[in-house]
Amino acid sequence: MKEIKILLIEDDPDHAELIMEVLVEGDIKKEVVLVRDGQDAIDYFQESIIKWDGEVQLKIKLVILDLNLPKVDGMDVLKFLKKDSRYRLVPVIILSTSSDNKTISEAYENGADGYVVKPISYEEFVKNLEIIKEYCNGTRPQHPITYLRRL
Repeated sequence: MKEIKILLIEDDPDHAELIMEVLVEGDIKKEVVLVRDGQDAIDYFQESIIKWDGEVQLKIKLVILDLNLPKVDGMDVLKFLKKDSRYRLVPVIILSTSSDNKTISEAYENGADGYVVKPISYEEFVKNLEIIKEYCNGTRPQHPITYLRRL
């Protein structure tokens, strides 16, 4: 069975609880690590590197990133990850309340692998989380979001 370690960077406790609940359901073993601010996310990445025979290995296989975070903004976390060769290939899906085209374009320009808008209704939120879950399970979701890499 494939094991996936996901880093969820989300400061809203209700959103975090719902996201974690939806993601851990299913056949694929997943560990979801919750980090509540941008600085802690950067610190977590720097502490999560393992060295194997001189090669750097990273435990995290997917990042789900909110943009509106305390301490360090989510867009700055994205830039940090995509500019560092150790983390650049880790898929990052933005999960944000912002549906502003400028923000979405900026996220993709900075290397985001997907962008999902947090809807207001519970049902729509769960539906969008299922799309992310499909991505975690290695299938390409049938959705207007462009995913560049598979896990």
